[in-house]
Amino acid sequence: MVYVFILLFLIYFLFLTLLIIGWKKIPFNEVRKELTDGPLLSVIIPARNEGNNIQLLLEDIRSQTYGNFEVIVINDNSTDNTHDSVNLFARDDVRFSIIESLEHGKKKALTRGVNESRGDIIITTDADCRVQKGWLQGLSNYFQEENVKMVFGGVSIQSTSLFSELQAHEFLSLIGTAASTLTLGVPTMCNGANLAYRKSVFEEVSGYAGNFHIASGDDEFLMHKIFRRYPGGIRFAANQVTVVRTSAASGLGGFIHQRIRWAGKWRYKFSVTNVILAVFILLFHLSVLFLPSAVGFRWIDPLLALTLFSIKVVLEWIFLKKVAEFLKVSWKPSAFFFLQVIYPVYAVFIGLVSTSIPFEWKGRKLKSVDIQYMKPQH
Repeated sequence: MVYVFILLFLIYFLFLTLLIIGWKKIPFNEVRKELTDGPLLSVIIPARNEGNNIQLLLEDIRSQTYGNFEVIVINDNSTDNTHDSVNLFARDDVRFSIIESLEHGKKKALTRGVNESRGDIIITTDADCRVQKGWLQGLSNYFQEENVKMVFGGVSIQSTSLFSELQAHEFLSLIGTAASTLTLGVPTMCNGANLAYRKSVFEEVSGYAGNFHIASGDDEFLMHKIFRRYPGGIRFAANQVTVVRTSAASGLGGFIHQRIRWAGKWRYKFSVTNVILAVFILLFHLSVLFLPSAVGFRWIDPLLALTLFSIKVVLEWIFLKKVAEFLKVSWKPSAFFFLQVIYPVYAVFIGLVSTSIPFEWKGRKLKSVDIQYMKPQH
């Protein structure tokens, strides 16, 4: 039994070391010609029940240093004032418009937006995000290279409470892993809240065809399609001005439902590498959970167990603190150490239930990650 623990921890240490190396290889200081006006950019924003948030994002986009853009908001069957809020804004600026999604789901809304767009480059974000003045300029600069087909940027969670601080620190691992693995030539994930790609490439790989029935993964499914066609055509936006900010989940229930939606898509094979990584991470966190019991049953020496756990903490600290510096997330040691205790429990729970229990998203009740709307209970 002791050898199983040692093997899992050693593989995890190797994985963390590779992530640290990958992060260091990212060309953060790469100099690019700054464009303030170039190709038409089409910003696509799917929105469902975001009437209270989207005005702030639209104001951010109107203040961009890059001038040649259009914004298309796709109203995904909202039941609030989303349509009226955007329509009122669009009256004062012809670059902004809102259209109705003809079907349900984020992928359908995004596809409608792309089909209606006029720009050569599509940029997507979420309606509850905030962007910096140089966001469009920073992303568009990468497309000066013809071989660049897709760019994804960093996303940080704004923290206003202990719960949101925990989410912000947990989210660092997702962004850091996405950037590092891409740099190492094995892309694993990205985030649709900060994504850009050539419209022609979207059409070339048939967009989201083949995964419309899956409630999440619009970003990652598309990334893997493009990577298979253009292995060297994806970049991470290594410029702090391109980082997008988003809000934390407001409550524990919303957080759990969000993470179930995110995690459940792992069984839909992006690649063998992704499936192996997902299974390994689940097994590793199971081993962390059982480590104290293993010590109690004398399956592993207490000093060896403490050494393994300590190395894990140190390597994660080194990696995540670097990611926090880039995303400008205030580093909170208390949040980091608290996550060391609760994260294995949360990771195992989410991993085990993500493919079986229903979740709710934007007022829609879904079964697993498939778009199968549950009948309301009477």
